[in-house]
Amino acid sequence: MIEGWSVVPRRAAVDAAGPKVEVVHGDGITFAYGTDALVVIVDAGDRPHGNAVDNANTLVLREPLPSEATQWIRSKNESNQPLLGFVKMADGCLALGELYQARSIYGGMNPYTGEQGSLTFAELTWGERLPPGLLDKVRPTPIPELPAPGIDWLDDVPQDLTRALRSFVTAWYADLPVLPATPHAAMKLPAPLLAFHDIAAGREEILGRQDFIEPLDRIEYLEDEPLVAFAAENQGVWVALIDPTDDDPVVWYDGGPERLRERERLSGFLLQFALNEAVSTSPFTGFATVATEALDRFVEDLVPVPLQPMRVPGDPTRQWVAPGLVAMAADYGESGIWLSVGSRQRSALRPLRSRLDWEQFSG
Repeated sequence: MIEGWSVVPRRAAVDAAGPKVEVVHGDGITFAYGTDALVVIVDAGDRPHGNAVDNANTLVLREPLPSEATQWIRSKNESNQPLLGFVKMADGCLALGELYQARSIYGGMNPYTGEQGSLTFAELTWGERLPPGLLDKVRPTPIPELPAPGIDWLDDVPQDLTRALRSFVTAWYADLPVLPATPHAAMKLPAPLLAFHDIAAGREEILGRQDFIEPLDRIEYLEDEPLVAFAAENQGVWVALIDPTDDDPVVWYDGGPERLRERERLSGFLLQFALNEAVSTSPFTGFATVATEALDRFVEDLVPVPLQPMRVPGDPTRQWVAPGLVAMAADYGESGIWLSVGSRQRSALRPLRSRLDWEQFSG
């Protein structure tokens, strides 16, 4: 094993909980609760939608989890017992050390007891980051992966943005099942917006998880104005407005002291929206705050998307692509440039691990 990291027998990992230990098992996870500590033992493996090591110093828990786990975590918090982490590997359990709850989400409150419901999601972190070689053993890439989507769709950007959007989305979300859906608009809407909904039909994720495009049946005229709100920021900071009678209308942001006009028209905005969401909602992501010089070096090997910079989430916001990868840089002025990358194949991000001092990275 790598210097500084120890592997102990599986029995020893459970015994670290102390006397009177109770043990329960979940999907790829074991919890042991005793007098001395709460122990979490996660199986080695790459499970982006399950219980697993997510990155070099984060372990993620996802529902369904044993009900005892919720109670034990509450008890641990009240008694200040340590939370100890291990990864179950072929030759024993890798000791991660003490874990800390970076984020926890619980279900609804019990109306009879006033307690929060079951634990549905948690990010548990530890101090020293796993080195890349050890991380690859703890979280090996599944073989085979889906082929990385290409970037041939860029050829269509100058002459047919809707075709470029369709090609990108179809390839990027090839792993999502297409369910039957019949989008219905209550009014006449521009062709690019109707095409976006046609592409997304049956796959709600494409409509956005960070920000979102409104379902067709919810698009309505504003009071006393010939504009409709067709998209919105996730916390209500802005809504995006268009004139629905225009073939490819100007996009306006409403939410600040005055309305702001987007540089690209609707067809370009929708492609940029899809790229931003691909970054934000991918299972494998990275985030760093960078200076201009570091950003320029980072994107040297990537292909810029040939559209004018967006005004949101920072002004300017630009995108670059490579096979299986989308990168987005949002300039927040004095707060720095926020660089985010996303992929649906972990292998597409792995070459980037050493290129920046990432604040978050799951590749």
